[in-house]
Amino acid sequence: MKKKLTVIFLCVALAAIAIVGASLAYFTDTKSVTNTFTVGKVKIDLIESKFHREGNDNSGDTSIPDPTHKVTADDGMKYVTTGHTMFTDDEIKADAEKYSEYIGERGKNMVPSRNFAKCPYVVNTGANDAYVRIRVMIPHDGDVDNGGIINAMFCSSATSSGEFQQGANGENWPVVEMNGYTDKNGLKYDVYTFTRTEPLKAGAMTEWNVWNFVGIGKNVTSDDIQKAIDKRAILKSEDGTVTANVLVQADAIQAEGFANATAAFAAFDAQA
Repeated sequence: MKKKLTVIFLCVALAAIAIVGASLAYFTDTKSVTNTFTVGKVKIDLIESKFHREGNDNSGDTSIPDPTHKVTADDGMKYVTTGHTMFTDDEIKADAEKYSEYIGERGKNMVPSRNFAKCPYVVNTGANDAYVRIRVMIPHDGDVDNGGIINAMFCSSATSSGEFQQGANGENWPVVEMNGYTDKNGLKYDVYTFTRTEPLKAGAMTEWNVWNFVGIGKNVTSDDIQKAIDKRAILKSEDGTVTANVLVQADAIQAEGFANATAAFAAFDAQA
């Protein structure tokens, strides 16, 4: 009989893949939550909050309040429906300043079935309109028993609203690369890429959070944890602590000179 996992520590890590070189052809920026990286006149901030734009959205964390602001035309929201209630940009930004405290408490000594809210947004803090994309990287553990170790959900409204591009064949899904990234420790990740359809105007913030929550599956056992360690999905340190990293990266490139986001990021990737 499998022994039920009683305690696991889950931490959130952030990764920035820098684009550096002596001769960049375009103004670009790559950002993590924890540092500032600016090239040319394109500058972004990647922030994380426990506030889903329109509410808790099944994270299971009942401590998160419901939004109270009713959307009107004066809010200038294109992808959030007028008449719905939402958290405002200012409320989300204020909460983001305390997000590390939230993770420090909610993400400590994680156990099966517990989730924590994880809602990334991008703010264009530069002077130029820019195409942006956000990539969320989840441990590649789908071939582990019981559906994998990590229980996570992206925000379907991010793509169904039209703000971010849909996946293959127009499906309401981000572009997904299974086992698409390996970090310096050899850990493997599935990569979920959300590319914003239109340029993000200077000073503006993305309307939808691309992700909702992260947690541990309710049926996860100690055997499952060991299989994930063996398959290089999660890491076990010498003191026995088990760590599962969830990585978030945001990229930006100038909007001027490109017909659409696809063309812009083709140029971005070509010079990386």
